[in-house]
Amino acid sequence: MGVMKRDVNFVFFILIIAVVVSFAGFTAYYQVSFRNINEEYNTKLAELNKVTKELLEKKSSLLQTTTELNTTKQGREELGEKYGDLKTERDALEEDRNTYRDNYFKTKSELEQKTSQVNTLTTELDATKSDRDRWKNKYDECDADLEECEDNCP
Repeated sequence: MGVMKRDVNFVFFILIIAVVVSFAGFTAYYQVSFRNINEEYNTKLAELNKVTKELLEKKSSLLQTTTELNTTKQGREELGEKYGDLKTERDALEEDRNTYRDNYFKTKSELEQKTSQVNTLTTELDATKSDRDRWKNKYDECDADLEECEDNCP
């Protein structure tokens, strides 16, 4: 029995060593696997943080672009209103200009007509003055003849 007891103890010893070695092997294997999984998790977490940061930057850029777009849209609307006002004012000014141009040509035509009338009347006046001077000379002659006649007549 002593040999058997030793063999059994030896077998138990071998079994205990095998169990301890297997636990050590499994522990090492799981520790390496856990480390790999943990590193992969940290890598993915870093990538996720990087993507989140990029998304936040893109969101900020998008908000800025949206703000600029709204500003541009508002500016475009204001320019459209100003354009409408200026177009209305331009149309009114063109209408006034056309009215003034028509009045100018009408007045110019009237002025030319009046100038022609003045020239005609000036010519007639000159003729009348000439007739007046001629008649005045005749009158003076007649008056002189009358005085001479009165002086010579008893």
